[in-house]
Amino acid sequence: MAIASSVKAQQTETTPDGRHIVRFTPGQQAAIDQFLRTHPNMLQANSTTLGLAPEACTESYNEWHQIVDGTKAVPQSPYAAWGNYSHHATPDLVTPFFSKTSVNNWGWRRWEIVAFEPTGLDRFKPIVALTDSWGVCFDGILNHPIRKRVEFWCKSMGGDVRWNGVTFVGKLAKGD
Repeated sequence: MAIASSVKAQQTETTPDGRHIVRFTPGQQAAIDQFLRTHPNMLQANSTTLGLAPEACTESYNEWHQIVDGTKAVPQSPYAAWGNYSHHATPDLVTPFFSKTSVNNWGWRRWEIVAFEPTGLDRFKPIVALTDSWGVCFDGILNHPIRKRVEFWCKSMGGDVRWNGVTFVGKLAKGD
């Protein structure tokens, strides 16, 4: 007999000012909140924390959506991707975080791409898949269906996060 899960999936919604936000499951949100408590100098990346005006947020979302359509990925969120990467019963969640303070004279921030791996029914542990520094920008993240990895980008850099059979690992590719 199958047991139905009472955990609802994350939902995306549009606010009255045009921002697109994710409502995570209670367990996902608790894991994100715990990560932020243990990393008090970090912010979860989204259009608000990145300081985008509503118009810029809408433009950025439309550009992200066009890229998602071009890769034939399922639209989720510019700031979170979820899928069954680690082959658990519950989907993994990948989301970016950046430091509140700059790390150099150019105002760059420390970025961490964090995967939240399921440890039980709507329970997750954070795994920092990638840490690096770049400007205060994040244009999008998506679950690439063909490459079977999470890809992210911002201006002249990009990267990916994948499950290697044991843990999540990330790779950054910087441009000029």
